[in-house]
Amino acid sequence: MKKIAILLIGVSMLLSSCKKDLDRPPIPAMPTNDIWTVGQILDTLANGTFQFGDTYHKDAVVKGYVIADESGGNIYRTVYLRGEDGRCIAVYRSGSTSYTVSIGDHIGIKLDGAVISEYSRLPQIQLQADDPNSLIVIYERDCLDKVQPVVTDVESVNAGNHLCDLVQLNDVQFETYEGLSYTDGTTTTNRSLISCSGESIIVRTSGYADFGEEPLPQGRGSLISIVSVYNTTWQLAIRNTRDVFLNGQRCGEGGDVMELPYHQSFASSFGTYTTYSVIGDQTWTIDFSTAVMKGKVGDVFYENEDWLLSSPIMITDVNHVKATVSYVAQYTGIDGDVSFQVSRDYEYGDDPSTATWDEISADFPNSGGWYDFVDVELSLDDYIGDTVTVAVKFLSTTEKSRTLEVKSIYIDEGTPTPPPATIFSEPFIGHGIGDFTINNVYLAPGLSYVWKYNEQYGMVASAFTNNTSYQSDSWLISPSIDMVDYHSAVLTFDHAANKLNSGSPSQFYFVMVSTDYDPNSPDDAHWSQLEVPNYPAGTNWTFVSSGEIDMSAYLGYENVHIAFKYTSETDNSGSWEIKNVLIKE
Repeated sequence: MKKIAILLIGVSMLLSSCKKDLDRPPIPAMPTNDIWTVGQILDTLANGTFQFGDTYHKDAVVKGYVIADESGGNIYRTVYLRGEDGRCIAVYRSGSTSYTVSIGDHIGIKLDGAVISEYSRLPQIQLQADDPNSLIVIYERDCLDKVQPVVTDVESVNAGNHLCDLVQLNDVQFETYEGLSYTDGTTTTNRSLISCSGESIIVRTSGYADFGEEPLPQGRGSLISIVSVYNTTWQLAIRNTRDVFLNGQRCGEGGDVMELPYHQSFASSFGTYTTYSVIGDQTWTIDFSTAVMKGKVGDVFYENEDWLLSSPIMITDVNHVKATVSYVAQYTGIDGDVSFQVSRDYEYGDDPSTATWDEISADFPNSGGWYDFVDVELSLDDYIGDTVTVAVKFLSTTEKSRTLEVKSIYIDEGTPTPPPATIFSEPFIGHGIGDFTINNVYLAPGLSYVWKYNEQYGMVASAFTNNTSYQSDSWLISPSIDMVDYHSAVLTFDHAANKLNSGSPSQFYFVMVSTDYDPNSPDDAHWSQLEVPNYPAGTNWTFVSSGEIDMSAYLGYENVHIAFKYTSETDNSGSWEIKNVLIKE
């Protein structure tokens, strides 16, 4: 017992003690009165790129612990810093001199001249000195207790909860490994790591990594790595192979029976799902960190029936179970082109046409944009006690096709959240103008209309025709909306704006509301302007969500109208596009 106690004391000292660095002199006049935390830097970066220097906190210093360095060759010109507040950031060197700091060092970095920015969403401190070490003082070394990995899971990493931090993932394995190494020669390579619950993420290894040519481990276990991101793709960077412990028995492969919770993201692969094309040459692919299906190639539409199918799932020992599909969708398809299906008799890998399927009632409407993921929750309570396959079925024709991107499918214990009551809805896409009406308050001579319907973009307003800008004031007005029996209400819509010569969309495009509008005497109505939280940039065709607009002031009224007011001038007439108008409780 005494030997065990002595051993435990030794381990405790190893993880909690730091060694003073007596060999490296401190930077002369190292400032101590303007200390920044990593969190303060990140919070300031949220407002845009900035630089420390003569006019902004020239003497600023940030302190923290090095959790990854350049020593393994896989991390280029960068160390990762976990601040004393626990938040993390990449520290990139512009100069050619390598860092001399190591994992576990407690350091201070003088920020004079440093640029704080995001590189494809990765937050960075960019040091501008030729020798970055001239800006760094090492207070202590081997602070191992401060650089321990955060134990988490792939789902949490893909949700963005650990950016730039050191994490440990358990019960994971490389999806494919036979004959593979970490890299393909000297090429930076992505390999798919999957968890036993079906989640997946990229492990990205540089062609310069010391371990690049080592074979991928075949088993299941734990992996320690830095969390990075490139645009919307979450990825892991291994410091060295001492952080890889994948030598246990592998968990379920595609087709094996899965247990709850069964989570599959499609960030880098189909994981334990499979695909099957019943009709058509177009197939599911992995792109944009999602599973993508579309029936349009170039300008041509094709008929398709394609399935994204899970491994068998054993649903037991739960009182309620739900499926959550996270997706985005755009363009115009046929009714019922996306559906969620469940089968008790499907055999993994077979043609789904040979099995019996139940369609679970759900809507999969278009999303606001390519980054506005929608979660659809569905109850699977009818299948408790069964082993089932779930699937997303996609249809397209030679005339119409949406583009669908599925980010993840989660099957877990729980009850779907009841959707908010819909008070009013008009998507425009596929519906035409609906019950809206147009009131042209003023059209300059030479202009015959402003608003028109477009099958792809919804309702479009423009006063530019024949290479001429015209003055206009034109209103797109909703039908009467009854808001008597509701306790709360918010308005949302998606809009895009472009082609303004000057000014911003908020100066020309307005959202109005009235409780006394009468189409037979429109000039007698009283209108109030609603504040729109989000306007598009006005320089491209990218749709953005308006954000939630509070309509609570109009609860209790039975004759509410909303209107989209477009105005233009003789030298400035842009385009405004509206779709997915929704008022919900």
